[in-house]
Amino acid sequence: MGLRSGIIRAANAFIAVNRGACRRLEAFLPQAKTSIFDQYIGVVADIVNGKLRNPIIVDVGGGRQCPFAHVLNRVGNTTILAVDISEDEIKQNNDVTGTSVADIAVGLPFASRTVDLITSRSVLEHIEDVSHFVMDASDVLKADGYWVHLFPSRFAPFALINQSLPKSASRALVHFFVPESKGICGFPAVYNRCYYSAIRNLLLKNGFELVDVKLSYYQSAYYAFCFPLFALSAAYEMLIKLLGLRNLAAYLLVVARRAKA
Repeated sequence: MGLRSGIIRAANAFIAVNRGACRRLEAFLPQAKTSIFDQYIGVVADIVNGKLRNPIIVDVGGGRQCPFAHVLNRVGNTTILAVDISEDEIKQNNDVTGTSVADIAVGLPFASRTVDLITSRSVLEHIEDVSHFVMDASDVLKADGYWVHLFPSRFAPFALINQSLPKSASRALVHFFVPESKGICGFPAVYNRCYYSAIRNLLLKNGFELVDVKLSYYQSAYYAFCFPLFALSAAYEMLIKLLGLRNLAAYLLVVARRAKA
């Protein structure tokens, strides 16, 4: 028991030293200056507050809270409907107007042409057939309705590792090296169509116009337990960004609009 606790203490000390070194390097990385998760909230707010009137918003995978509810102008009849497969999770969500328990992989529980905005954060990578979801979204969205989704790319190194390992091992590693991810990350992910060229083509095929795609190449935080890995990852990020290799980005924030019939 003494040997085991000693090893654990040494490992934790090693990780703490490496995390400190990584934080110091991170301050100089241009790709780490902007959080795409913050950008997501800003994009949704800009669309709702500036382009939609009395909108019906569907937050897919709504879970316990709505990340953008606090920045919306709730004057008028802004409606936020959270959809999640877990009743236990969604019943804790007090940020939204209404909730619905449903499996979005099967279908969206809304009538055709009734929704102004469908959005999600870190959800698409868990859907086995994203093309089916996009078709459903195209059906329930009004003409000129918006599709805004943030998700990790299939070809990011952390995603490739996640896909190659058994799900239990992947989840355990993420929770060990990134403790704050417990309850947020580690769910089974398939990354179907989750890269730039695939999602672009899929949206265009289903009657959407591509409004904007924001890319984040920063993913080195996953390797902050080991400074050499962190530094190597940071160099890789700068290289693929310089080369404009969009399919290799770490995260995509995609804004599309359903074309008028």
